[in-house]
Amino acid sequence: MGLVERDAAIWELRSVLRESAKGRGKVAVIRGGIASGKTALLRAFEEHAVASGATLLRASGAPSEQSLRFGVIEQFFRGAAVEPGATTALTHLASLATPQVADETPTAQSASRAAHDLCVGLLDLSSRGPLVITVDDHQFADPASTQVLTYLQNRIGTARALLVLCQGHEPPSELVAEVLRQPYSRQLTVSPLSPEGVGQLLAQRLDSSAALRQAPGSYALTGGNPLLVQALIEDSLALGQDPPPVPTAEPVAGQAFTRAVLAILHRGGPLLLRTARAVAVLGEFAAPALLAEFLDVSPPVVFGALEALEMAGLTTVAQFRYHGTRSAILDELTPESRSALSRRAAELLHRDGAAPSDVVGHLLAAGQADEPWAARVLHAAADEAMAHAEQALALGRAAEAVQYLEFASRSCDDEHKRAMLTAQLFWVQWTISPAAASRHHAPLRAALEKELLSEREALRLVRSLAWHGQFEDAERALARVTTPSAEDGGRDTAERDLTRHWFSRWYPPLFARAERHAASAGTADAGDAGDTADAGDAVRTADAAKAAHPAPAPVRAPAAVRTPRTADTASDAGAPPELDGAERVLQWARVRETPLASVLAALHELLAAERFERALHWCNELLQKAEDQHTAAWRAVVLDTRAAVRLRLGDLADAERDARWALTALSARSWGVAIGSPLSHAVEAATARGHFDKATELLDQMVPQAMMETRFGLQYRTARGHFLLATDRPHAALEDFEAVGESVVKWDLGHDVTLPWRGDLAQALVRVGLTDRARDLVKEQLASVGPDLPRLRGISLGVLASVSDLKERLTLLGETVDLLQAGGDRYQLARAFVELGQVWQILGKLDRAQLIRRRALQLAKTCHAEELSNQLLAGKEPLAGEAAPSEWEDTEGVAELSEAERRVAALAALGRTNREIGRKLYITVSTVEQHLTRVYRKLNIKRRADLPVGLPVDSADIADIA
Repeated sequence: MGLVERDAAIWELRSVLRESAKGRGKVAVIRGGIASGKTALLRAFEEHAVASGATLLRASGAPSEQSLRFGVIEQFFRGAAVEPGATTALTHLASLATPQVADETPTAQSASRAAHDLCVGLLDLSSRGPLVITVDDHQFADPASTQVLTYLQNRIGTARALLVLCQGHEPPSELVAEVLRQPYSRQLTVSPLSPEGVGQLLAQRLDSSAALRQAPGSYALTGGNPLLVQALIEDSLALGQDPPPVPTAEPVAGQAFTRAVLAILHRGGPLLLRTARAVAVLGEFAAPALLAEFLDVSPPVVFGALEALEMAGLTTVAQFRYHGTRSAILDELTPESRSALSRRAAELLHRDGAAPSDVVGHLLAAGQADEPWAARVLHAAADEAMAHAEQALALGRAAEAVQYLEFASRSCDDEHKRAMLTAQLFWVQWTISPAAASRHHAPLRAALEKELLSEREALRLVRSLAWHGQFEDAERALARVTTPSAEDGGRDTAERDLTRHWFSRWYPPLFARAERHAASAGTADAGDAGDTADAGDAVRTADAAKAAHPAPAPVRAPAAVRTPRTADTASDAGAPPELDGAERVLQWARVRETPLASVLAALHELLAAERFERALHWCNELLQKAEDQHTAAWRAVVLDTRAAVRLRLGDLADAERDARWALTALSARSWGVAIGSPLSHAVEAATARGHFDKATELLDQMVPQAMMETRFGLQYRTARGHFLLATDRPHAALEDFEAVGESVVKWDLGHDVTLPWRGDLAQALVRVGLTDRARDLVKEQLASVGPDLPRLRGISLGVLASVSDLKERLTLLGETVDLLQAGGDRYQLARAFVELGQVWQILGKLDRAQLIRRRALQLAKTCHAEELSNQLLAGKEPLAGEAAPSEWEDTEGVAELSEAERRVAALAALGRTNREIGRKLYITVSTVEQHLTRVYRKLNIKRRADLPVGLPVDSADIADIA
């Protein structure tokens, strides 16, 4: 690899070599920052010297070898390439440089004599031809070798010899200072690369366009240090495969860059390393004066070290260019050393009058605060901790806020304030990692026992305990939450109602026990019941629910399952919050301010009302907020909810991806019992797509036993039941659906339309031959589903069609298709078309069956239902000339169709007769025929079978023609 921006230095060295070869000896000094390319320059020149016929003797100094007498001189005689006649002379010189007795301590006179003889011997070599002697890092040469070099530079003026010394960032050594006073000396400075030079170096390994894009950023990170630039290249290439792809536009600082940074610091010597560590600890306070005090050295020494760091490309104005450098330096330290440096920084900053908030971070890192002044700083910092945490949160630095609050709560000696800080810490940490936040359960329960928590803080604790399946602790904690006093103005009423609503929906058994306990304690008065009804809760005690709805016997032995409430009776018992109220909650939701339970409840109100597009919109909005604020819990829960929305829209691939992302966004322990929700959505999507191996892998995961006492468990068993049905295990599926139905009735969740267990159970009953019972169940489900839920009603009608005679099945499936089209579920619509196509085939209407099958195949492909697509393709190969699904929507001429023509064509493509189309659109059969004639002409087709099934029929069209 060629040198970059070193042409002038190479030319200068070659020039002095030519002069020295004529008997005018020279000494050249190469100076530059650490890893600036001095050694590479020296090696390039050495190759040129040997190629030109010169004898080359080379050596390198090292701090660890400074105690070896003549250690550098000895290196001259190892591997030297010289003419045969010089071998004897080299052997003689080597013997002079090697002590005869290992422990011999030479006298000053004998040492001088040996140095003199070696100098003379080296100069004698130049009489045989041009001689080049190079010493890299000569400042680390041992004293005896330095004495030889000193003699040599004094006598070299008339010899055919060139001495080249390389020195780093340090002030000139005595030898160099003396050399530079000689008229035959030259000094060359190796400067950092310019931005253009960095680009040239990048271009040697990367393509030219990538090098051009990365050059500015690479220069900013490296200051032009070639070693650091090479490390950036290695990190960039390491991201790809072999051969590497085109690197990214921005430089990537990774492991190679970190190694290079540390190598530079260690090569720079102890003082440079200590200075870098001091800068890392002090951060923005790393001014020269404070650094000098920190290191206990004089200011000039610090200025020299800072200059060396800047020349090496590591710093600018005493701050690291790359943010990761600080971590790399501190990570090298032992915990004890790091603690000591942080304690020293805290002490000096406090002495200089820094604010407590600037000192407390160092006390945090030190991990202890024994001094009296430290206690005062900590107390002051505890007072400021809440404000600093809020500021950190506003900037999206949740981890920093956690650190402040954790240390402040641990250091605070006021019990009430410590409880408040711990509660705030718990709340912030829960949004990052519910599992990490759970370690605060014990101290918060103790604080609750002492009545040190506000009701809002207590209810947050209760919800977290339930989330982690600690139901007994949650119940006991809930029992201690008292009714707000008159003094607080009822400000926590919303939090209390939210918690009740949360438990009634997701933890029904716990909710029932809590209600029973409240009733026995005389705290569940009519006012509370009214509040809960307003919030959308189904408020009943467990005893009342049991009396009203006894648990059913197993369905396989004819069951006495209670008749569900109708839509009217459900609303009488307390309807969910109005949809505009749910939208307002989502509109004003603020990460870490609005309880996640409230956001999730609002999203589920939209789901229950089948407002899927609105729910999807709000999920996307909330995900952006979660990304901006780095809140893993929010992100995971909203991703899971978006998976639920996409499942209901038939977007199977996106739903599966969202559910899996949700599972990886939080650990299984952080998910707690709620893990049943993303698992169920991932299993549902994988099952619908026909990815049964993936679904099996998901179902093999361990889940908390406590999950089965929650609604999350019902979701999980429902998804598992559908998987068992799809893999031809209907009896096992029947057990899961039965268990779900029994729990729904026992827990009084019959009003929840998002748990349509009767339809699920009916499907399993059909598979095992119990069609009469299946028909009864699905009719019960239809009785509870109003016309404002087209998706659920369409699915229910589809199940009813499967247990009806052929004529009734045709009518029911036609209505099913219309409802599912309006409901927006493409996957369920595809399945309905499959059923409809089969009916038409049985009836002998093969052309119509073919059209319906094409429509089903198109839908199956668009929602990535691979299993359904494969079944359709296996059942009948496409006819010759039949368009592929991707082509149907782009058929030439579709854009020319009028709105009326488009509607007629769309219904005709779905297999509707002219009379049926006329009845749907309230037009005459003659008008239908005229529209179709124009459609055929515009699309350049000759028959109904050639109509593209991709013609859009949106929900507005369906509403108009239903």
